[in-house]
Amino acid sequence: MLSLETVFNDLISQLWFELTFLLVVSLFAGFLFSRFGQPKIIGFIIVGVVIGPSALNIIKLEGTTGAEAAGLPEEVKMLASLGAIVLLFMIGLECDLKEIYTRRSIMIALGGVILPWIAGYLLANAFGYSDAESIFIGATLVATSVAVTAGVTSELGLMGTPVAYAIIGAAVVDDVMGMVVLGISKGLSGNTLDPTMLTMLVIGAVIFVVGGAWIGSRYLTKLVLSVQVSGHRRKLPMSGFVLAMSIAFMYAFIAEMIQISAIVGAFVAGTAFSSSVLRDGLRKGMHYLEALFVPIFFVSLGLAVDLSDIWSILIFASVLTVVALLSKFIGCGLPARSTGMSWWDAASVGIGMTPRLEIALIIAYYGLESEIIDGGIYTAVVFMGLVTALVATPLLKATLARGGHKLLT
Repeated sequence: MLSLETVFNDLISQLWFELTFLLVVSLFAGFLFSRFGQPKIIGFIIVGVVIGPSALNIIKLEGTTGAEAAGLPEEVKMLASLGAIVLLFMIGLECDLKEIYTRRSIMIALGGVILPWIAGYLLANAFGYSDAESIFIGATLVATSVAVTAGVTSELGLMGTPVAYAIIGAAVVDDVMGMVVLGISKGLSGNTLDPTMLTMLVIGAVIFVVGGAWIGSRYLTKLVLSVQVSGHRRKLPMSGFVLAMSIAFMYAFIAEMIQISAIVGAFVAGTAFSSSVLRDGLRKGMHYLEALFVPIFFVSLGLAVDLSDIWSILIFASVLTVVALLSKFIGCGLPARSTGMSWWDAASVGIGMTPRLEIALIIAYYGLESEIIDGGIYTAVVFMGLVTALVATPLLKATLARGGHKLLT
């Protein structure tokens, strides 16, 4: 006679139960963390840690490092990868080049990319990590979480103000630069760094991001619009959306072919449609895909965390978090001040740029899968991302209040 534990373990191993379980617990985490005013992304990651090998071990992993780190069935990992592509396509949709890429945003973003990347590299080198690992660790400090910054500024009733434009604009530029950084870092292998390979990756990443966005916005958006109009006449109202997603997957395929990353391709495809008349329609369609696949992706990020590593890298993780906070605060705050903002508004911009979640963890996850970094470094980056996201909100409220802004909460 089978024991209850055996039956339960057999049930857990089934793909459809795992999908059901992941979606239900992510839904619960979203409600719970929203109730306490925290980003639901944090809830997804934490619940992944709880149900993974670090705590309850409900979802068992096949491996602890490298390509097997996610430990889920291949079908579930594929859905998690789809969630990453959906997320980056949606972020790209918000990157309207004409509205966001101002001189101020670019100056702030440059400071927020160069200083954190160098600081992260030097810190990792000081702790004895290789050049390849150090460059990858520095890369995780580059991109600001648009989801957290936009959510906080909207919650405080500051959308449309110069401070909000500066923070969100610079965060979006950060994401574009973060994609280039990911493209560079993705090409690293093992503990060696080939300067020629690195140069080719930089050139290839820049050409792909700029050229792909230009070709998409100039030609492919017109094709999608034509298909949408034709499809509407034939009672196929989702034709344009289907073609747009096909283009996103095609960009993802091309990005992988040139050794960058599929999510870079999805991001570039999103930017191509950012100024299209179809953007609002694409947003609506993407919201349903986001609700289904993005939580699975973030839960899988939590599943890959092994808290048994935390004690061995706790000092590094803590110092990395401090460096992450200070490098963004200084790297973005000083350029903001140089553009004519008051000291308190510049401080608000610096603090508003400190959260790292989506792109930082995606970069770390790809580094783990590619075996450029190990599970300990990955856990340290997740720790850094969660802490920066949690402390940014109260600090931002304090500096905005001191700057004389009227806040809703």
